[in-house]
Parts: sequence; structure tokens; C-alpha cells
Amino acid sequence: MAESKTTFEFTHFYPGFEPRKFWEFHVDHEWYTQSDIMIGEVALLKEGEGHPSGLGAVRKLTIGNIKLEEDIVGYDAPNYFSYAVRPGGMPVKNYVGEFFFESKDNGLLLTYKGSFSPKPFGTNWLFKYIFSSRMRKMVPIWEKGYKVYHKL
Repeated sequence: MAESKTTFEFTHFYPGFEPRKFWEFHVDHEWYTQSDIMIGEVALLKEGEGHPSGLGAVRKLTIGNIKLEEDIVGYDAPNYFSYAVRPGGMPVKNYVGEFFFESKDNGLLLTYKGSFSPKPFGTNWLFKYIFSSRMRKMVPIWEKGYKVYHKL
């Protein structure tokens, strides 16, 4: 029997934001960790191709008592960024997050897609709600971070 896969997606429009500038902010793990705005810390365990956070990079995220390791599996500056959480870091299996950055109407259209397989059968709706809500809560944090990062 094939393993079930749960997906979710949301978009948000940031008027006046430039995709290239958002990208610079998004992949700067050192600034993210030193910031009082962003939640948690990001450490590179292995640098990626062409950029420290590029394809093949391995990152460790610490957010309170949550510790995750991620493999960067997609990197197309300034349009696309994707990561896969390594086993053991989440209460689900095979979590993949994808960011799409699109220039639109003098701003940035951010699309986030998440997918995973639930560990306990029947919990997909619960984890879909939790992950989707958590990522949506990042929208104003990313906005504030972008503005502080670029001194706007």
C-alpha cells in the first residue's frame, strides 16, 4: 500500500518587496541567528554548492526545544528554495518545504508549499493545521525581518 502524503499551500503578497532582496534576507543564516526578530537559530552543518545555503547544504534549526536538521534540496536564486527535514526531527515523515518567490504587481508573491506523511495514521489533518498555521504566522515576521535587514 502506498504511503499517504498530505500537502498544504499558502500565498502572501508583499507590496514593494523585491524578490532578489527578499532572497538575500531569506538565505542569510548568520543574520537570521543574530536577529532579535527571527525565531530560533540556524547553523550550517555543511555548505552548499555556490552559496553557503545552496543546493546540498545541511542546516540545523533550533527553535526552543525543537531541533531539526534540513537538507537543502532546491536552490534557484531568487525564485525557489526547498528543504527536506531529516528523519527524527518532526512528528511526521518526509517533510518537504518549498518557497516560490515571484515578482508581481511591483511586489513579491510568496508561495509556500509543504508536504509530509503522517506517522500516526489519521493525524494528517492535525499536522496539516499545525504546520500551515505556523508557517502563516511567519508572514509578518518575514516582513519585519526584510525591512530591518535592508534598513527600510
